Amino acid sequence: MSLLSRRLRALGDRLAGDPYERALARGARERRKRIVFFWNRGLGDIALGLVPMFARAAERIPGASIEVVTRADLEEPFRLTAARAVHVVPGLARGDRLGADDACARLPADPRAGALAIDAPDATRWLAVTRRPASPRFGWDPANDTLAGPLVDRGDRRPWIAVHANTETAQHYGYVKDWPADAWRRLFREMARRHDVRFVLLGHGREPAFDEPNVVDLRGRTGFLAMLALVRTRCTALVAPDGGILNAVYFLDAEFPITVVSLWSDPRQGLLKARSRSPNPGLVHVPLVGAGHDVRGIAPTDVLAALEIAIVPREGCA
Repeated sequence: MSLLSRRLRALGDRLAGDPYERALARGARERRKRIVFFWNRGLGDIALGLVPMFARAAERIPGASIEVVTRADLEEPFRLTAARAVHVVPGLARGDRLGADDACARLPADPRAGALAIDAPDATRWLAVTRRPASPRFGWDPANDTLAGPLVDRGDRRPWIAVHANTETAQHYGYVKDWPADAWRRLFREMARRHDVRFVLLGHGREPAFDEPNVVDLRGRTGFLAMLALVRTRCTALVAPDGGILNAVYFLDAEFPITVVSLWSDPRQGLLKARSRSPNPGLVHVPLVGAGHDVRGIAPTDVLAALEIAIVPREGCA
């Protein structure tokens, strides 16, 4: 869509009300008791897009139950939102060109029946015409902290640094989102010369591979809630590109000390674009933008310098 077309569409939304506002008004008139969203996009957009949309729905239709139709790997993240029910579509994967009708046909019954159905949420467009929404929050039950137990070596007193080395969504963007594997390796090796720490790899995919003595690979070995519990209860820092894990930790509504070093190509995206504050008063955010708006321009020494904020105080307390 051209810039002129986008501007004309935005003008039309401001004059007539965006499609989401009109849908909510219709749901209010029809006294719908349930609002069902179909979502097969990324984890990172849940906090920045859907959570504000859920809040807006609660304002327009008080008391309505918010439900989501989605894929299996997003079921746990949606537990941290206002969604009262999550309907998992068997076999649905990110990138599947499957609309809401076909996805819901895989379920025993279509959860949209009798509900206000939001089949194609467009948070970027729909939230642009309203007042700036409140900062997103992922609710956290402290009982979830016990999920980290099997992942923690209680005898290891070294600082642990969480790492998201591959967003696994690079193909969906027109620019480089991931820091190169060689840059990660240089970071791990240089850190080993300076401090005795453990890096913990998080995420799903097992690539790129890292064979470093100060790295433990938990990719694909934890659920979403267990991963957040590990970061919350054991990690002193997180290093991550713009992606789902970064947003999940940043918007976790729980108080715990952590330094988040985020790596960027385009600072006009994600949480930097939203300018949202973390609900965690103990979170220190250090965003690093690559030279020429290319994440590959971030030097490992810059990340090391940022991590000193987290490591030195922890070592001093050991």
